[in-house]
Amino acid sequence: MDLRLRRTEIPIGTPLPDDYCVMMGERAIGRIMKVQRAGGAVAWFWTFSIFPNSAADRGDADTLGEAKAAFRARVEAVGPFDPVTVRRTNT
Repeated sequence: MDLRLRRTEIPIGTPLPDDYCVMMGERAIGRIMKVQRAGGAVAWFWTFSIFPNSAADRGDADTLGEAKAAFRARVEAVGPFDPVTVRRTNT
């Protein structure tokens, strides 16, 4: 499975620091970004944009590497999905 990160850009085309779209081919299927939580804690938040979704399709990690690994593990656990519509397929 070919997943890659692309920097997220705001509408004027400026890349955001520590904010990435997770790409499968030319389609964004999720996002990984550094966030500040209550109390000042920093985490890497990841979310898989599958439909229908569940709480298991997102989470926090301590490092970017851990967030990437958690994202990939979730995509693999979901099983078949249409990468164009990012909808689960009936198997």
